[in-house]
Amino acid sequence: MSETSNRLAVSSAYAAANYLPATLKTNKSGWLIEYYVENPQTQQLARKKIRLARLMNRYSSKTEARKHINNIIVALNMKLSTGWNPYFQGEDSRMYTPIQEVLEQYREEVAREHRESTAESYISFSKIFGDWIKRNSPNIYSSMISHSMIVRFMDDVQKERGGRRGGEISPRTYNNYIKNGGAFFSWMISKCYCKENHFQKIKTKKVTEKKRVLIPSEKRVQIQQYLVEKNPGYLAFLELIYGALLRPREILKLKVGDLSFKEKTITVRPEVSKNGKQRVVPMTKEIEHILFRMNPYEYPSEFFLFSKEQRPGREQMVPKYYRKFWDKLRKEFNLPLEMQQYSLRDTGITEMLKNGLDPLSVKQLADHYSLSMTTIYSNHADPHLKELIREKAPGFTSDKVRS
Repeated sequence: MSETSNRLAVSSAYAAANYLPATLKTNKSGWLIEYYVENPQTQQLARKKIRLARLMNRYSSKTEARKHINNIIVALNMKLSTGWNPYFQGEDSRMYTPIQEVLEQYREEVAREHRESTAESYISFSKIFGDWIKRNSPNIYSSMISHSMIVRFMDDVQKERGGRRGGEISPRTYNNYIKNGGAFFSWMISKCYCKENHFQKIKTKKVTEKKRVLIPSEKRVQIQQYLVEKNPGYLAFLELIYGALLRPREILKLKVGDLSFKEKTITVRPEVSKNGKQRVVPMTKEIEHILFRMNPYEYPSEFFLFSKEQRPGREQMVPKYYRKFWDKLRKEFNLPLEMQQYSLRDTGITEMLKNGLDPLSVKQLADHYSLSMTTIYSNHADPHLKELIREKAPGFTSDKVRS
C-alpha cells in the first residue's frame, strides 16, 4: 500500500474510532508492533511503535518469539478497545486533563487554602476564564492552551466586560486579570497540568494613582444630618469606615457578638480581617452612640451586624449592596466622583494624624502592614490645604503663626 493510500485508510478508520489496532510488522530493520492512537494535541491519529529487538534475543527461534508477541498484541488491543491511550500515561499524563476539570480542582483548592476575600478574586477569574473557554474551545486540554489564546482572552475581556460599563475596563482591573491568570497558570505548572505560564507574557498597563480625595468636614456634616433621618443604619456603616478605619468588607462580616458595649470595643475576628489576624478596635463615643441606637442587643449574637435594610440579620450582604447608597448620596449632594465611600477611611486616617494621634497608633488601628503604608493612604488631596497653610504656617523670621 502506498503512503497516500495508507493515510486515507487511517483517516477513514479514524472516523469510526480513535485508534487502529496493533499489528506485527517485519522488515529489514527488524520486527516491531505498530498501532495508531489519537494524539490529544492534534486530535489526529498518530503512529506508535514498539521495537522488539530485545525480546527477540530472548528466544532461540522466531516461532517462540512470535507466540509471545501475539500475546502482547492481543493484550494491547484489549486495552485500546477500552479507551486506553499512551498519551494519558506516565510523567506527562496530567497534561491531557480537560481544562474544565482543572479549573474545578483549582476552585476547590483555592476555597480550601485561602481566606474568603482572597479566594473570591481567584474563583471569580476562574469562572470567567472557564466560560470563555467553553465558548471558544470547549474540549481543550490544559496543556493545549496557547499564548495566542490568552491574548484573545484578554482582548475579549477588555471589549466585553468594558463594554458593559460603557467603555474599556480600567488599567487596574486589566492588570488584576493578568495577576489572577498568572496565579492560575503557576498553580497548573506546580500540579503538572502545563509547562508554560502564558500570562507572564502579557504586558501590564500603566496604573494611575487612585482617584480619591478627602471628604471635608462640611460635607460630612451634611451627610450625617441627612442620614440621621433617612438611613441611620447606613450612617453607622460610614461611621465605622471613618472612625474605626474598618474596611467595608470587614464591616459586612461583623456579627452582633463582636460588639462589647461594656468594654467599648469591636472584635475583628481572623476570618473577618484582611490579613487573617484578630484585632480589637476601640469604639469612639460617636460610634458607640450610633451603634447603640441600632439596638443590636435585641438580636442573636450570630446575626450579621449589617444585613438587609441596614440592620442586623441572618444574611451577609455584598459590598455592592452598600455602595449603591453612596451613589445616592453623591447625587443628593453633588459630590465629585473622586469622593468615594472608601475615601472616608483615607479621611479618617488623615484627620487622626492631623489631630495629633501618633502614626504607630493609626497604623495599628488601620491594620496597615507598615508605617509607610499609613503615610501613603493618608496622602490624598485635601481641599482645605491651601487655607490651612495660609493660616497656620509660621513666618520666615518667626516660628509664630502669621496673623
